[in-house]
Amino acid sequence: MSSRLLINRDYGRFWLSQVLTSVASKSMTMVFPLLATLSFAASPFEVGVVAAAQYVPVLVVTLFVGVWLDRRPRRPTLLFTDVAGGVALLVVPVLSGLDAFRLGVLYAVAFGFGSLVAIAEVCAQAYLPSLVPESDLVAAIGRLEAVFTLVVVAAPGLGGLLMNWLGGSGAVLTGAVLYLIAALVLMTVTRREPPVAVPQTRERVAGEIAAGARFLLSVPLLRTLIGQAALFNFFEQAMLTLYTVYAASAVGITPALLGLTVTLGAIGSMLGAVAAAQAERRWGLRRVVVAGMAIASVAPVLIPLAADPSALTVTVWSVSFVLYGFGLTVYNVFSTSTRQRLTPDRLRGRVAATTRLVAYGPLSAGTLLGGTLGSLFGTRTGLWIAVALLAASFLHFVVAIRRTTIPDMTTTGLMADHGHRRGGVEA
Repeated sequence: MSSRLLINRDYGRFWLSQVLTSVASKSMTMVFPLLATLSFAASPFEVGVVAAAQYVPVLVVTLFVGVWLDRRPRRPTLLFTDVAGGVALLVVPVLSGLDAFRLGVLYAVAFGFGSLVAIAEVCAQAYLPSLVPESDLVAAIGRLEAVFTLVVVAAPGLGGLLMNWLGGSGAVLTGAVLYLIAALVLMTVTRREPPVAVPQTRERVAGEIAAGARFLLSVPLLRTLIGQAALFNFFEQAMLTLYTVYAASAVGITPALLGLTVTLGAIGSMLGAVAAAQAERRWGLRRVVVAGMAIASVAPVLIPLAADPSALTVTVWSVSFVLYGFGLTVYNVFSTSTRQRLTPDRLRGRVAATTRLVAYGPLSAGTLLGGTLGSLFGTRTGLWIAVALLAASFLHFVVAIRRTTIPDMTTTGLMADHGHRRGGVEA
């Protein structure tokens, strides 16, 4: 395995472009709800709709994108989504300058931008294996996933900071610029993708989609990991939606402090990325993923304990997000690298698409759940319910992982299992 940090020049460029788009897209998960809250005095339910609009496209476009990507090169599609994402975000500052920005426009921008993000995330996962040799694949995935998880934790907080420093239009404009820079970086990748093996006789689209789903469901470990991801994301999104409203409206802390509490979770993500490999070798995959999920699921219980705009409140929330980031990174590194190594290239687009659908499909429902809980019970009580449900979801994972056979997670063991699965799946 290569000791170089970014493995090769083209992977490094791809990695940088992914960091830029991830920072921009995940920042918008905080910026869009804050825009609704602060610019339009939106209700908790309306804030939930804005947040949900970013995730609904996962249910609409993801599976079809997987089939599309398994038939043709992935890099052109990724370039398109970068450019189009930047243009979509530019709509907000342009219409704001014309005094034509409305809540309905925010719904539309969130949905359109979310569609591009859904396509890009599937495309990036399918494109990555063409940039590195097989021996470096786990390292490449681990480094990208560690940064991705760090961004998931830190970037929403950055969005709050940008709102405080630049205002809503300035924050969204920053995201647009990052997207366009990412497109320029990706254009410098020189490595050609290998020819796409398109079957001489094609199944119908539904049949091709089903092939990816069948493979994912046929591997017990992948089935368990993806099932827990779906459950966790559902309750996590309800919690995060209510946290934004609770912190900004009920408690009354500034967007900058709100962003700071979430951004500090990046410390936990970095620690989780460093600790993951050593922990797995020492304690084994089962114990590590259980511990990671336990920490990520239980840490948010600290959030509704604090209810006043004080330094203690900011400290408690920051500690919660540090622990949350640590656990989530540990879990995600092993979940993603395991799936990539077990999936044959001819199915990577469809398996990535199915994974995104199952794992991220519940996000939109989770935002609506959060908004509904806040409207029915108030933001703090609703937040208590959401974090309690998130903690309880961990119990399901404990039962499921105990019943799941864990293969040898050394490189040799993974490759042996990979070869076995490759022979038993119909494309």
